[in-house]
Amino acid sequence: MKEYIESFLELLYPEKNTCYICNTYDESINDKYICRDCEKKLKRLQPPLCSKCSKPIDYGASPCLCPDCIEHEKSFETVKSPFSYEGLVKDGIYSFKYYNKPYFYKLFGSCLLRFMKENDYTNFDYITSVPLHRSKMRTRGYNQAQLLAEYISKSLLIPYVEALKRTKKTIKQSQQGKEDRRENLKGAFAIKSPHKYEMIKKSRVLLVDDVYTTGSTADECA
Repeated sequence: MKEYIESFLELLYPEKNTCYICNTYDESINDKYICRDCEKKLKRLQPPLCSKCSKPIDYGASPCLCPDCIEHEKSFETVKSPFSYEGLVKDGIYSFKYYNKPYFYKLFGSCLLRFMKENDYTNFDYITSVPLHRSKMRTRGYNQAQLLAEYISKSLLIPYVEALKRTKKTIKQSQQGKEDRRENLKGAFAIKSPHKYEMIKKSRVLLVDDVYTTGSTADECA
């Protein structure tokens, strides 16, 4: 079944060497899926950054924590991201999620992969992703975080495991305040099965999601 889905997605892809953002054709694009002009507009995160969540901070040198990570202890080890969620990055992720562009996983997946290799951030036993509630999965037809995670898994030859399940439908996080987001997600995730728990309980696991805002989702999953 998975092979049929992948074959169907291939039919939806733009022509090879076409920028997924502006549709420019350029033979130099190849497997980056983005032209040079659009790539320059992707705002990369620059230090100083919080050593826990990688949000920009205005003081000190690494290692340093942002006010939120000082106030709220996080269950995960650290967050890494190449980009700031604004401009073309924000528009691209929005299209990826809400405009039926599942093939965008190749664009963002290749960006994440280059970032991970450049920063030697590839030492994981397993890769997993933040799950969608089944009702949202039916509506959207795909889980963008899972597509990204599977792309990285195949590229790095690290096993992908569906470790988590969504146990309840939650209000959209972007519609919530910081404290409401934490409350909204309490008990929203669980390990999918005792077998999956045994697989990952002593492992170093990369959890993939598309956007990090307050860290509530990552913290609850962890």
